[in-house]
Amino acid sequence: MIMESNTRIVAVLIAGILALLAASVSAESYRWKDKDGKIHYGAAVPAEYRDHPYDILDNSGRVIEHVEDTSVPLEVIAEKKIAKKREPLISDEQRRLQSDRLLVIRYSSEEEINNALELELAQLGYDTKVINQSYDSTTTAIRNQVSQAADQQRAGMPISAEQQKEIDQLYARLSRDIRKRAAMTKRENRIRARFEAELDRYIYLTSDDEEVDPEQADQG
Repeated sequence: MIMESNTRIVAVLIAGILALLAASVSAESYRWKDKDGKIHYGAAVPAEYRDHPYDILDNSGRVIEHVEDTSVPLEVIAEKKIAKKREPLISDEQRRLQSDRLLVIRYSSEEEINNALELELAQLGYDTKVINQSYDSTTTAIRNQVSQAADQQRAGMPISAEQQKEIDQLYARLSRDIRKRAAMTKRENRIRARFEAELDRYIYLTSDDEEVDPEQADQG
């Protein structure tokens, strides 16, 4: 009975020691210099040396991070290390090959690319038309309100607060319409640039010198 109890205690002690060893192996350690230039190692950098450069070591003692800018919080450093470990799911070359494959599958001719461009511009044109109509109507309303206010002032009649509020609202709407028109112009330019790039790439891929087999591109 006593031997069984001792065996159980020994097993518990061994398990505890193994747990401590595993924790020490997985934990990172730090290396820093004191004011005399002496190197120290530990599980954490002492507070009086946290504003000095230090190294972060892995469980084998290899330097995995040298911290020069100590103004960066440790949480940010940890996030950067995690980001470095993440590798892209697909390489740039694979992404280009997939893009090329989709391009030659999506379109069967240069004419189809031009037709797709015209279709997207037509859809954009409807939104542009609505914005231009709002811009024109707002401009007309402002012109009428300002003309009426000028007539009242010439007649010695003050402009009411309600009239001024309405004029201010019209100018605010006009400013929004102007921003929307500018945004639509930028959007149209981006669409044209995208289709132009696709057309150039399509011509290159389907030329006699650079004919691409979609299945071969997919395997790449």
